[in-house]
Formats: sequence, C-alpha cells, structure tokens
Amino acid sequence: MDKPKEIFLKDYTQPNFWCEEVELEFDIFDEETFVKNTSRYKVNESTDGKTLKLNGVDLELVSISVNGEPVSEDRYHYDNNLLEVSELPSEFELCTKVRFNPYKNFTGEGLYKSGSILCTQCEAEGFRRITFHQDRPDVMSKFKTKIIADKKRFPILLSNGNLLERVELDEGRHSATWEDPFNKPCYLFALVAGDLEKVSDTYKTKDGRTVELEIYVDPGNGSKCSYAMESLKKSMKWDEERFGLIYDLDIYMIVAVDSFNMGAMENKGLNIFNSHYVLASKETATDSDFLGVEAVIGHEYFHNWTGNRVTCRDWFQLTLKEGLTVFRDQEFSSDMNSRAVKRIEDIARLKVHQFPEDQSSLSHPIQPKSYIEINNFYTATVYEKGAEVIRMIHTLIGEKKFRAGIDLYFERFDGQAVTCEDFVQAMSDASGVDLTHFKVWYDQNGTPEISITTTYDEEVKNLTIEFSQNVKTNNSEFDSLHIPLRLELISNEGKLLDTSDHSLLELKNKTEKVVLTDIPKGCIPAFNGGFTAPIKINFDYSERALTLLMKSSKDFYVRYDAAEQVKESEIKRLVDSIKANNSPVVSESFLSAYKSIIEDGHIDKSFKAHLLALPTEKELFHKWDSYSFEGTKKALRILKTSIAKEFKGEFESFVGDFLNEKEEYVVNPVQVGKRALFNQCISFLGYLDDSSFFKKMYDLLVSADNMTIEFGALKVLLSHESEYSEKASDHFYQKWKHETLVTQKWLTLSTQSELVSVTKLETLEKLPEYDEKVPNLVRSLIGAFSNNIFAVNSKDGEGYKFLARKIQEIDSFNPQIAARIAKNLNYIDKLDGDRANILRSELKKVLESGKLSNDSFEVINAIVS
Repeated sequence: MDKPKEIFLKDYTQPNFWCEEVELEFDIFDEETFVKNTSRYKVNESTDGKTLKLNGVDLELVSISVNGEPVSEDRYHYDNNLLEVSELPSEFELCTKVRFNPYKNFTGEGLYKSGSILCTQCEAEGFRRITFHQDRPDVMSKFKTKIIADKKRFPILLSNGNLLERVELDEGRHSATWEDPFNKPCYLFALVAGDLEKVSDTYKTKDGRTVELEIYVDPGNGSKCSYAMESLKKSMKWDEERFGLIYDLDIYMIVAVDSFNMGAMENKGLNIFNSHYVLASKETATDSDFLGVEAVIGHEYFHNWTGNRVTCRDWFQLTLKEGLTVFRDQEFSSDMNSRAVKRIEDIARLKVHQFPEDQSSLSHPIQPKSYIEINNFYTATVYEKGAEVIRMIHTLIGEKKFRAGIDLYFERFDGQAVTCEDFVQAMSDASGVDLTHFKVWYDQNGTPEISITTTYDEEVKNLTIEFSQNVKTNNSEFDSLHIPLRLELISNEGKLLDTSDHSLLELKNKTEKVVLTDIPKGCIPAFNGGFTAPIKINFDYSERALTLLMKSSKDFYVRYDAAEQVKESEIKRLVDSIKANNSPVVSESFLSAYKSIIEDGHIDKSFKAHLLALPTEKELFHKWDSYSFEGTKKALRILKTSIAKEFKGEFESFVGDFLNEKEEYVVNPVQVGKRALFNQCISFLGYLDDSSFFKKMYDLLVSADNMTIEFGALKVLLSHESEYSEKASDHFYQKWKHETLVTQKWLTLSTQSELVSVTKLETLEKLPEYDEKVPNLVRSLIGAFSNNIFAVNSKDGEGYKFLARKIQEIDSFNPQIAARIAKNLNYIDKLDGDRANILRSELKKVLESGKLSNDSFEVINAIVS
C-alpha cells in the first residue's frame, strides 16, 4: 500500500477560524444516530483564509447551513474525511446534521457501543466520527449538549459539565441537556447513554463547595466501587494540599465500560474508564489491581488541571499533559503507599517498556517531530519517560520552586492550549534556574548511556571520577544532555561517606570530571541514587562491590540496581556455561548475596519481594545484545530451582507464618507487602516439583478469601506440569467465567507458559466468554501472548504467523489495538537469521495486503524497514 501522509511539527499553522461555542443535539435510535451541530465561528485575523476545514469520518451529511441559510453545493466539498466550506463571513453560525450507526463502530473511537450502553472516546481524533468539526486541540470552545433517547433502554444520559434539565418526551423518549462552562478542545467531549447503576458521594472542597461525586457501572457492580470512590476523594484532597488545585465543577462523574482502548479518559467532568480501573473487591481484584485503580483514578482526576484547564496546542505536545500528569499520579501513589516500592515499580516498568522502545526502530523523542497516526504516540516514551523528565526538573530546582513553577504555569496559561516549551519556561522563570540546555530532553530520542571511570591518588587521597555521555539517536550526532546525577560513596566497611558537596552532580557536557578530596582508599561509588535520571550507567563493578552496595547503601534504588546486576550476572554466567556444554552450577557467592536479602529485617516486605524476584525473560531479551532462548530458559530454571532448594526452610517458614496469621484483608503497605512476599516465596517453592506442595497450592486456590492469594496459587500451578495444573485452571475458569475482569486474568495467565501453542490459543478464542470486539479480552489473550518471548519466538515460526494473522484481522475493526500488538514484535534485529527472516516475511505480507490502517502501517513499516 502507498505510504500515508506524514504530519510534521514544523508545519503547524493556526486554523482560519476559531470555534467559540458548540451546541450539539444527539437523537439516538436503534439503528442510527443523528447529530445536529450548531457552532459559532469567528475568523482568525492572523490568517488570510476564508475556507473552513472540518474533519469528519464515516459520516453521512444530511444538511448544512450558514446563518440559517442552506449552503449551495458549489460552496462546500466533502472528500477524504474533510469537509471544506468556502466564501464565509468573518463571524457566522454553521449548522450541520449527520447520520451514522454507532452500533457498527468497533474502533473504540467516536460514539460506539460497549455492552448495552453507548459511550464516546474522542482523544486523540475520535470527535470527527461524531460530527464535522475542527478536530484539533488548539480549538477550544464552550459546549452545550442535548441527548434524546428511549428512556427504557437509555435511562441514564450524561455529558460534560453541569446538568441543565431533564425532559420527558412522547413515545417513551426523554432528553437531558448538559452545559460545560469551561472552554475545552473537542477531544475532551464525552457522552454516555445506558442503563447504569449509580454510586454517589460528596466531597467538600478547600474553598467550601460541595461537589457531587457519581460513579456509574453496570447494574450489580455498585458494591465494587467503594475503593474507586475513596481513591477519588483522596486524589481531590491530595491535589489541594500538594499543588493548591481545587476542582472547579459542581459534579464529577466516572463511568466504567468494558470496551475501551485505553485505561481511562479525562473528559471534563465525565471521565470514562476501562472497568478494570474502577471495579475492585478483595474476591475479584489483586493488590496490584487495587493500587492500579487508585493510580488511574488519581491520574484522570489530576488531568482536570494538567490537561484540561491547560491543554496541548497540538498533538506533538502530548507529553505536556501526559508526562506531567504521570509524574503527579506517581507522587500521589507514593504518598498514599510505600514511596520506595512505588518508585522501584515505576523504574522497573520504564526499563522493561521504555528502554527497549528507545533502542528500537520506533524510537522517538518525548516530543515527536512527525507522525502518520497520532494514536501510535501514546507510548511509554511520551508517558513514562516524559514523567522522568518532569522529575528531573523537580530534582534540579527542588520542591518549593517546582510548586512555584506550577503556580506560574497556571497563572499564565489557564484556559489555553500551549507547548512543552511554555511549561519549561514557566519552571525556569519561577525558579531562576536556566533550563535552556535541559530542553534537549524534549527533542532527542534514545536512552543516554553514561560511561564512568575512576582513578585514585593514594598520596593526596583524591578520587577522580570521569563521565562520558553517549546517546544512540536517529541522527548521526547527539547533543549533550543536562543530567542530574546523585552520587553516594560507601567505604570498604559498608559505611556511608559524606559527599554533601557532590551529592547531586549536574552533567551538561559530553565529557566531565569531578574530583573528590580526602576519600579513603577502596571506597565504592554509587551513581544515580533514586534514579534521578532515565539513563544507563556503564561502570565496571566487582562482584564484591555490588554485594556491598546491595547490603549497605542507604538509597533504595542503589540497593535494587545492585541486586539486579548481581542476578543478571549470575544468569549470564549460567547461560555461557550451558552454551559451552558444561554443567552449570549456581555460585556460592550468588547464594550468599541472595541470603543477605532474605535475612535483612530492616526493609519492608514489598521491597524484599522485589529484591528477591529474578529478571523476566522479556527483560533479559531486551537487555542483552546476544540472546539464547533455550539457554536462558534453562538457566532461569536452574537458578530458580537452586534458590528454592537452598532457602526452602526460610520460604516455608514465612509461608506457614503468613497462613497462620489469618488477618482480615486490607489494602495497606504492610499487608500488601506480606502478600507480595508470600507469593514470591510460593513461586520459588514450586520449582521443588513436590506433589504435596502442589496439592497445598490447589487447596489454597479453592479456599482463599482474596484474589491476590488465589491468583498467586493459580500462577504457581500453571507454571509447572503436575496433576493439579489442568484441574486448577478448570476450577478457576468455572468459578469466575461470569466475571469478565477475572476471566481476563485467567486468559492472560493461560498464554504465559513457555509451552503454550497456537492450537491452545485458538481453543481459548472459541470460548463463549471471549469476544474479539472487546479490547480488554483481546489484550488479555492476543496481547498477552505477544509478550511471551519464548512462545512467540518458537523456531517453527508459528507464533509469528499467528500474530501476523491476528494483527490483520483486528486491524479491520480496531486499528489502535492491532498496532499495539504489532509494537510487541519490534525486535527483528535481535533475532537470529532464521527467526528474523520468518518474522520479517510475515509482517511484510500484512504490510503488502493493501488493507491496513494508518495505525498499523506506521508501526509495521518501521519494524520491517
């Protein structure tokens, strides 16, 4: 197929007209929906055009008029998803009426059906599937929305803002009219119509107003909303206290739907959520699910200011709202729970998802310079790396000045659509810190690598540290970055040395040198404490040095990173031994280091669980330049089995104590930590291949009173072949098949075995609970399988062929989900010749089919090019 048009940041121009007000009327019927759009426009005097350009996709234009008069056919043209209207006055009212069928829209964009309800998703460019409009974020308008529908089928009618009126109509129909008093771009528009259960509460703001809080869910799910509601109230309170930001409407609504391409959407006053991030009870949700609900509820609420009140000028500025809001939700979750554990989880996620993205053919800056399909840039780079860039600003200027920068940002830009440069400048002006050099982070792709060497002068007791920057970018040359870097020194005896004068270094040049005076011989430096920058450190640590850092550092990240290096080094040593046809044996030094973690009684149990966990196959695959699928699989099994044998007594002791405590289930840092460590212990004990242990796990699966433990037991049983494996899987499925969110967990776990086959996947697809039109289910089965490094990369190529086929099938109705699955295959250059050839061939067949969306074309073309 021909390459679609590429859009460039450098080509940004303002529209010819500004839309000041939008009045929408939705008339919803069983097979079709009509939308009447009456909008008031005013010429943009900085342009000389008199043609209004409106986006529209899959819309039938019923009528069009200007100032009440029909527009003649020679004055408008609708082609290639663009409606152009010419010969317009400087101010006018445009009225269009369109018809479309939301029940046949499976894209997850615009107005579509989820279960029995109708809902919208307009970010980034979904509004053009609803009505003709300037579907771009810099056009901000006041919206008034009237919804008309059958009352029995759609008793609940919601839109943005405050409710003006409800009216009973003839023939069993009714209407609701909503008005949003704040200017917003159309991507923040929302509508929901359906039969829903409402859960209500209130929140009293810092300025004394009472805000109505409402969560809408499918009937019968109201009992699973209490944690989401409490998370919302915590978010509102935290934002008032931390940033002085108060909610601005009289009502805040959340609607949970099953068919949703994203996690949630921050539509002004009416957030639409993937049900996974709203519904939670101890019986159906794990601890991780609960914490995910809290984080996403917070994220979408925080968007009310960082995204809604101040929004993006264009989609190249996406990290302006997303990077900043991810930073805010990370800080919120850290304050609500364990800060160290939350930070470790965020860092681990960045390294697993974003670092590989930075190294791939899909690498891009946090502020991309071009795109074919904007949906492809809702990435770990824009979100997670974007948040790390915000965190670096916070580190460089400090909490007090960062808060002053936030205040200045809203003072300058409230109600406007702005750029990343505007945000950085506000931070610079408020703090008095020159951040000009720092802006390179927005423009340059790639993960920076800092190579470090040290020399010690015994005569004067000086330690010289030399730093060298390197970044693999899309360009042949790279610009140096402004990098904050925490430094810590540990003595030979494991004591923290005073480095107050150099505790935070600011690297700005490609090469730099720091001299530390009066330093004892043999001290060990630790870099990037707290992960102050999203970088890779290349420093030649000895095994002893890493073990000492792991035991003695006062910085949680330094300890975690040292432990990761120790574990990775041991796995690599075992793989090399396997390749050499030797008999691989786990080293005593590794087991000794591992024992120090188990015996450390001063760290919380969640953190200990992270320290004990071994790297996943996917992590190692993306980290190592040379990867052996069979060697790594065997090495991991040997290491896990050795750990289980060596520390069987310690693991069994903790498991026994935990089961005997029988505490009431609560989601708090202490209990979450205990359950995390419990599940880590049983995951190792499974490698002892003890039938009596598997029987205990099956009994635990059946009797557990919470999903965290029940799912932990199931994971152990499905990770090993035993008489209880199939029995456990069937029991879990039969028990929970009526709960779609739990069924999704089961589907995901069923795809994670290294032995899973295409035949097994095709069997799961035929289950009555599976529906390929529901994004959550597709992610749980096809998406989860695409992350199974061993199974996808089977030598026979069947994994590649299956995914290529599914990408093409899914792309025909939901391009966003298809493109995201395709992204998981972005590693051809890491494969051996045979595998690389098969994967490239299969993806090229998809590319050359001529029936591919812009979303999937952009991704696959980059992978195979």
